[in-house]
Amino acid sequence: MTTTTLRPQLKTALIRQLSQSPSRKKNLLQKGFTLVELMVVIVIVAILSAVALPNFLKQTDKAKATEAKTAIAAILKQAQAGFVEDGQAPAATADMQAKYGAPADGVQKFNYTAATTGAAPNYIYTVTATGNANDGNLTGKTMTGCVAMSTGVVKMATNLNDTAPTC
Repeated sequence: MTTTTLRPQLKTALIRQLSQSPSRKKNLLQKGFTLVELMVVIVIVAILSAVALPNFLKQTDKAKATEAKTAIAAILKQAQAGFVEDGQAPAATADMQAKYGAPADGVQKFNYTAATTGAAPNYIYTVTATGNANDGNLTGKTMTGCVAMSTGVVKMATNLNDTAPTC
């Protein structure tokens, strides 16, 4: 019987190979994900996107409507406070920025207009926000609010393009 002695380097290499975990023994073609696994992930991501995108867009529209509501409410409250102080009819559209802090046209997503109806002391002050070209989704959409100067009651439309409230 003949005995063969292995060189120390070869012995070390064999020991390493035997001690490797089964996953490391795979050849290069067997590493990675299968096509089926990748397709399943793509389908799951597509379904999640199809569900999430419409909800995201709804929330975006709600946020834009809230922007208009907030600005209109601030304008109406300042107009009513000014009326209580000096008894004068509320400012026209041209004076809204200076007197009530209305956002400048073209700067925000909405342009603001105002109208005063009725006679003293029962003025009704109505402010309308109309979507401008800065946001294509808002073009032509409106939000309206009004305040009765004698009572100070502010009423607002709930959503964009809702019917204007009556004060």
